Amino acid sequence: MIDPKTFRNQYEDATLEEIIKERDKLIREIRRYEKGKIPKEDYMMDPSPEVVYYCNNLYLAELCHLINEKNK
Repeated sequence: MIDPKTFRNQYEDATLEEIIKERDKLIREIRRYEKGKIPKEDYMMDPSPEVVYYCNNLYLAELCHLINEKNK
């Protein structure tokens, strides 16, 4: 997983629609984890689902800040 600032930098030149699409994808993945819909075999992967969940939340925050900046 990459750090949140690097993740954000990947979307600096993206359109608002592209950023929103990625935001929605992250939200789906976060909800999937929170609802316990991660297959058991995924818990053996590296990084673990917990780490992916943690990073996805950080990435989501960065994208939300970027959306706010682009809407000004």
